[in-house]
Amino acid sequence: MVRKTIVALFILAVCLVTVSCKKLHESTKRRPLGPLPIEAPKFLDAIPKEFGPLIAVTDNAKDPTWHGLWFQKADGTIIVVFVDVDQAEIYEKVVTIPRK
Repeated sequence: MVRKTIVALFILAVCLVTVSCKKLHESTKRRPLGPLPIEAPKFLDAIPKEFGPLIAVTDNAKDPTWHGLWFQKADGTIIVVFVDVDQAEIYEKVVTIPRK
């Protein structure tokens, strides 16, 4: 008898959880925004101070000599600069990730 009551309560709970779910609105679903802006850096021998403080460094699994330096500007925009530490060079393209 106790087992039937527990099973009935479990089924009731599953039904209540299922009924309480609702579909997300279209506006909350992730929409593709397109490619990120890629630009040539101002300097190939320095990183501009306007990029802001360094917030992270990531390694490249395919080529361990290259690292991504992640900076955050004052307005929140994120800039990624790629650096080859063995050759001591900055890659000719910088990725900008805008914040909204």
